[in-house]
Amino acid sequence: MMLVAGLRHILALKAGYNTQAPSLPRKVGPKRMHRDRPRLLIISPSWSQNSWNGGKVLAPPLSLPLLAGLTPSDVDVRLIDENVEQTDINTPADWVAISCMTASAPRAYEIADAFRWRGIPVVMGGIHPTVMPHEASDHADAVVAGEAEPIWHEVIADLAANRLKPRYENYGLANLEGMPLPRRDLLRAERYLTTNVVQTARGCPNGCSFCSVSAISGRRYRFRPIPEVIEEIKTLRGWVGVVDDNIVGHSRRAKELFEALIPLKIRWVGQGDLSMAKDPELMALAARSGCQAMFMGLESLSPENLRATSKRPNVGLDMSEAINKIHKAGIEIIGSFVLGLDGDHKDVFKKTAAFAKAHKLVAAQFSVLTPYPGTVIRQQLEDEGRITDQDWSHYTMSNVVMTPRHMTAQELNDGQKATYRDFYSMQSILRRNITLRGKFLSRLLVNISYRHIGRGRRIHSWLPKHRNAATPQKAADTV
Repeated sequence: MMLVAGLRHILALKAGYNTQAPSLPRKVGPKRMHRDRPRLLIISPSWSQNSWNGGKVLAPPLSLPLLAGLTPSDVDVRLIDENVEQTDINTPADWVAISCMTASAPRAYEIADAFRWRGIPVVMGGIHPTVMPHEASDHADAVVAGEAEPIWHEVIADLAANRLKPRYENYGLANLEGMPLPRRDLLRAERYLTTNVVQTARGCPNGCSFCSVSAISGRRYRFRPIPEVIEEIKTLRGWVGVVDDNIVGHSRRAKELFEALIPLKIRWVGQGDLSMAKDPELMALAARSGCQAMFMGLESLSPENLRATSKRPNVGLDMSEAINKIHKAGIEIIGSFVLGLDGDHKDVFKKTAAFAKAHKLVAAQFSVLTPYPGTVIRQQLEDEGRITDQDWSHYTMSNVVMTPRHMTAQELNDGQKATYRDFYSMQSILRRNITLRGKFLSRLLVNISYRHIGRGRRIHSWLPKHRNAATPQKAADTV
């Protein structure tokens, strides 16, 4: 979930990152000799410079197989998720598409520059290029701003005709009906705990000041037809991860979806908010449909912070009571907290860890306030002159890139680490996971995973190694 940000240098050349266009010589594009089918390489860059070295990571980014599913069948597609495979810039390709977030943008730019140096056209999209299209255009032949579904066929047609435009903009919202199935068959399934990542809706009406979801996906929910969701899930085996930003945000639709899931007898995890505690029927249906856990943005124990950041579902809510109700329904909570908000003082770290431990959250994420481009909080901190670091590779939610109001940057950095150590101490793990709710082994696995990630290790550093792992490429062959 959180990865340590970093970079590898193009062709092992040592050079610092900057946002200016590189002065690289441009080679003549490759010719497809005796080939009728163009080769498209779709890449999701890693936040980390450490290449995969065996074992498994949690799940792939949905953007990869989804974009492959949108691509016409007469194009040969290969997917590279850098969390499980490092990019080899000598990979045969006619076109390259890169989808990136803010923390992975510098890495994306390195990869794009390397392929463009070979004369291969690069298209870039995703959250960061959508909110920073001018910056991304310095490293790409074309930038897709907004959701790709309505315009991806146009991009592919223009690539084939060698008439690529510098910008493809879709600031409207895509219709989610009739979406193609993600091409999970193109993923390296053996390197993930699961590839069963599903999206049933997009959008969020809350507009939290530190979140870019509303700016990217809109402030109203858009739903896939439930029969289409069910048919997709029927093709899957094992656990399912639902990546909707808030699957319970529209209670009537959520109930219809949960009722349709019950006959499938699956187990799934998703993202929601504490408002579901107000609706016993909703909680019961979620549990009956196979919901094992919800990732929830608790964000802050301070009512002042909740109001200031527009975290509306939590304002005026008794969080303790809501958590207890959700637990009694048989649903675990992975709590997400933001540290360093303007209402936070130096005691926030101990208070937050104590709250999370007392309520026996199955796991928790403690993020440093990170002012991502496109968010309200970014604009506020820029206006106040409080942004101290413009290096996107540091925007991992673990680095302090702004000036906190009631503590120093070092105190915030140290406090976050102390909060992780406190919550994921072995004593805390055992006390929180020996409960009447059972499922001790699965709860323990989740906690050890977070404990290792919090210590700067990846999940693949302790899970069993994959016996057939490929030999790492030489530095000269990788970016």
